[in-house]
Amino acid sequence: MTLYALDYRRESKPPRIGGSLVRIMLVNYEYPPLGGGGGIITRTLARELAKRHDVTVLTSAGPDTAEDSYDSHARVVRVPVVGRRDLSKASLASMLSFVPAARRRAGRLIRGRRFDLVHSFFAVPTGPAGAWIARRAKAPHVLTVIGADIFDPSRVGPDRFPPLRAAVRSVVRGASAVTAISSDIANRARELTEREDITVVACGIEQPPLPQQDRASLGWGDGDFAVVTLARLVRRKQIASLARAASSVPRMRLEIIGDGPERESIEAVADPDRVRLAGPLPDAAVATRLASADAFALVSSHEGFGLVYLEAMRAGLPVIAGDVGGQTDFLHDNENALLVPPDDEERLVKALTALSSDATMRARLGENARVTAGRYTSEAMAAAYEDVYRRVRRSEERVS
Repeated sequence: MTLYALDYRRESKPPRIGGSLVRIMLVNYEYPPLGGGGGIITRTLARELAKRHDVTVLTSAGPDTAEDSYDSHARVVRVPVVGRRDLSKASLASMLSFVPAARRRAGRLIRGRRFDLVHSFFAVPTGPAGAWIARRAKAPHVLTVIGADIFDPSRVGPDRFPPLRAAVRSVVRGASAVTAISSDIANRARELTEREDITVVACGIEQPPLPQQDRASLGWGDGDFAVVTLARLVRRKQIASLARAASSVPRMRLEIIGDGPERESIEAVADPDRVRLAGPLPDAAVATRLASADAFALVSSHEGFGLVYLEAMRAGLPVIAGDVGGQTDFLHDNENALLVPPDDEERLVKALTALSSDATMRARLGENARVTAGRYTSEAMAAAYEDVYRRVRRSEERVS
């Protein structure tokens, strides 16, 4: 799910980095500019790990993507898949075809060099490919479960479809180590697969300098209560409820960043004087909106983690979110956010109204949010995964 437009450049091979400790293959069927949060996590980790290790990313090809390129110092190898025409959305055919395509390309990569560790993201469809690659490379396999590969209330997933559940259980149980991006996903994965030793490794975000506020260029007056949301426009994100709520909150102006199949239904309920659907935007434009807004709101029926919350919190925005999902690891009601039950539009309107009318509350929640986001860095995430890698490699060495 692409949340906003991602700039993509074909970079030349960088200078050799000295002191590389481990040769790591990261495998994910999605990687920017393809996909959404899961791909962004992989990119952030790849860039950070590549400062100290030799990193190769194996992923899908999409429109106008290079077969072999570099993202910072991480090598990105893309394999062609069937039916991938949309950057933000993977078809079933593209996911299924990724597994054999990744195996074929990985076979050639392995013949040319040794890999010390294979790390896959998503139990399906990536997990089976990563498990095969790890066996072929005679390397440990670390698996990270993300969200929809374990639970998604808006569609049939492994919790409700036995064949998919069997595939997830097989790859999870067979991995050398399993991590989850939140306590919520870890608990659901334990229940689904009956594997208990699942480690929570929180996501981190890159933290470049923030832009200056620019409310005037966005059409927001000093008296407006400007709220931003950033999401793929799918049913699970509940954006239509947020658009309806905007009409009931004094002075509220809502900016919706992102695109997806629910766009038309959102437009049908949105007051054009209160709600603007901006579509996908470049990183810089997203950052300007977050820096200029008064609050961030996204009350999904479920989130595996919610990187977008951290991005908003880093800009000092108070957050309104659902009280179910991985975001509850770092969002706490009336401390750095207001949490409401999903599907409760009355509570959502009350939370928005409270923030719109209380500048002191906005400032308190926003400052606490900024402090919280500062702890969720790309460096911290990479260090946590490196600790997992060290434990797995020591365990493998003892066995051998």
